[in-house]
Amino acid sequence: MKFLLTLLLGAVLGAAGTLYYIYENHADATEQALMRDTLTTYAPFLEEYITP
Repeated sequence: MKFLLTLLLGAVLGAAGTLYYIYENHADATEQALMRDTLTTYAPFLEEYITP
């Protein structure tokens, strides 16, 4: 069971890291704004951590 939880945590962190890498290195300003707006729409508690 511990192995499965570790695997799940790794998958979540890997996906988040991949999306952040794309956001920082491959998205233009319009795409970055869309990504920020999507996050702030579906997870309002994260808004204070996202700088426009």
